[in-house]
Amino acid sequence: MSKITDSLYFAYGSNLSFAQMDSRCPENTQMGIGILHGYRWIISSRGYANVVKSDSDYVMGRIYKINKRDEDRLDKKEGFNSIPSCYDKETLSIIADGVSCDCFVYVDPVIQEGPPKNEYIDKINAGLVDSKFPDEYVEKYIRNKIPLIKKSRED
Repeated sequence: MSKITDSLYFAYGSNLSFAQMDSRCPENTQMGIGILHGYRWIISSRGYANVVKSDSDYVMGRIYKINKRDEDRLDKKEGFNSIPSCYDKETLSIIADGVSCDCFVYVDPVIQEGPPKNEYIDKINAGLVDSKFPDEYVEKYIRNKIPLIKKSRED
């Protein structure tokens, strides 16, 4: 019988949302904030978050420890190994608390930028609330692509 091993996953898009990760990967463990150096956060022309190589930039994200079952569920949600494939899966070096660790990261081969899908804006904003990234990072890399939209409810 083979042992099920855990993986470290670096989330930088809608999976920053704890509620979304809990629904997609119910057995996840939050490991904290990580930084991917040499990449920049974008919205691809498909309308979803992506990271693209950029020597002078960095991407902040959340590191989760997930088991193989959850990784398989997440692969399906992210369109990995689907036809057509939405994301590739790469192992990249993430810095967390001053220490480098290898995490898998979903990277869209589409690097052309575009506007976000309407339904995606709320998901990213929910993830930003959960992740508590520094305002300077959010303003520099995300706000020009994802507006802060406050919902008003009529009772």
